[in-house]
Amino acid sequence: MQEPKKEYQKVINYLRKMISEGNLKIGSRLPTERELSEKLCISRNSTREALRTLEIMGVIESKRGSGNYITGDVAKPVSSMIDMMLLLEQIGQDEICSFRRSLDKAICLSLLEQDIDIATLKSIKASYEASDYTQPINEQIEADHAFHYALIHATNNQLWIHIAEAIMHIYGNIIRIIMQKADPLTLKTISETHIQIIHALIKRNRKECEKWIDCHYDIVDNELKRG
Repeated sequence: MQEPKKEYQKVINYLRKMISEGNLKIGSRLPTERELSEKLCISRNSTREALRTLEIMGVIESKRGSGNYITGDVAKPVSSMIDMMLLLEQIGQDEICSFRRSLDKAICLSLLEQDIDIATLKSIKASYEASDYTQPINEQIEADHAFHYALIHATNNQLWIHIAEAIMHIYGNIIRIIMQKADPLTLKTISETHIQIIHALIKRNRKECEKWIDCHYDIVDNELKRG
């Protein structure tokens, strides 16, 4: 039982080394299963199992008839893990929303510290206003997603971006249900909190920004309690 583990790890270590040395990057095609087996003097089964594990981790993507490629989509397995934790009731929707509240505050603080260009903020605001609370609900939901997504990417912090993307799908399902059930006044208030967050960022006012983030997630929390 020991040897398969050692063989399995050889593949992981070899590919890690290739990545660290710059020989493999996102989009790169991996050596074939046969090439890896012969190079590392290990069985095809061990190589296949290592590649399958890397695919589950989101490190590589298998394309039928083409081979395996570095994808770096680590957000997907993390999202699946969080989804399973919800199903097993290890965490609750309220905890997901609490995490998003804290993350949004950290993101806005980062934007303020970076002294982000006002034109960028106005562009995010304009894109959001193009689909406000008077639009069909699906457009409002997409606008909500795009708004938070744009702020996260404006930080240029890749760790936050990956973490946020991992939870975006889970939180997206929560906010979708909430917005579908919400009355017009609630939808209008949610829309207004987004605009006020941008205004606070433009004014470089941290307290004001946090105030409107809290207002936004207080609405979400209240709607969650209402069911």
